[in-house]
Amino acid sequence: MKRNLSIIVPAHNESDKIEVTVKEIISVASETLDEYEILIVNDGSTDNTGVVADNLAYQYEKVAVIHQETNRGVGAAYIAGLWAANYEYLTLVPGDNAFHISGIENLFEAVGTAELVVSYRNNMQVRTLLRRLLSIACTLSMQILTGCRIRDAHSLYVYPVFLARQIRVNPGYGYHIESLSKLLIRSKSSVEVPVRLNPKPDTSSGVMRPKVVFSLIMTMVRQYYERLNRWSNLKHSYPTKNKPREVSKY
Repeated sequence: MKRNLSIIVPAHNESDKIEVTVKEIISVASETLDEYEILIVNDGSTDNTGVVADNLAYQYEKVAVIHQETNRGVGAAYIAGLWAANYEYLTLVPGDNAFHISGIENLFEAVGTAELVVSYRNNMQVRTLLRRLLSIACTLSMQILTGCRIRDAHSLYVYPVFLARQIRVNPGYGYHIESLSKLLIRSKSSVEVPVRLNPKPDTSSGVMRPKVVFSLIMTMVRQYYERLNRWSNLKHSYPTKNKPREVSKY
C-alpha cells in the first residue's frame, strides 16, 4: 500500500501560527507518507501570512502557495486545494495550529487503509462549551442524515480526490458538512482514528459568529432536503408492486 496525500492548509491572518503548523505537518508527513504535497491557501490575509507562506514554499519543495486576493472563507480554500491536488487522497489541516502533532500523525498513518478516514477529537474539554454543543449537534445530525455512527462530524478527514471532485459543495463554512455527508454515503469503506487538540484551540476561531452558525444550519437543512427528494424520486420511479425497487447508495 502506497500512502500519498495532498494536504490543504487554509490560513487567514495566521502569520504567528502558519509556520509551526506547516513544519509539524512536514515532520509527520516525511515519516508516515510515501508522497505528499502541502498546499497553503492564503485566504486574503491582511497580515504577514502570505509572506510567511511564500518563504515556506521557498524552503521546502513539497510546499506550494495559493493566494486568494480576498477573504473567501475556508470552504473556498478547500475547493481551490481540491482542484489543485496532485495525489489520490486529500485532507485539510487548519493553519491555526489547532490540532496536536500526535493527531496529525494518527490521521496520516491511516491514509490508504480505507477509502475515507474520519477522525474524532478525544479531548473536547479544551473547547468552549458553545463549540462543544455545536459539534454535538453537527454529529447527531450527520448520524441521522447518513445512517453512519461516526463519533465526530467536525474534525479532520481524508477524502479520495476522485470522489470529492464529483461532489458539488458550496464554498461557505459548511463545506465539510456537505462533503462528509455525501462521501460517507458514497464511500465503500471508512475508518475512524483519534486526534488531539492543542490547548485553547478557539482563541482565533470565528466559528461561533452568527453568520457562520447560520451557514452550518442551512447546509444541514439543505442536505436533509436533498436526501428526502432523492428518496421520494426513487419511490415514485417504481409505481407498481411487482416492479423491483433498487436503493441507490446516493
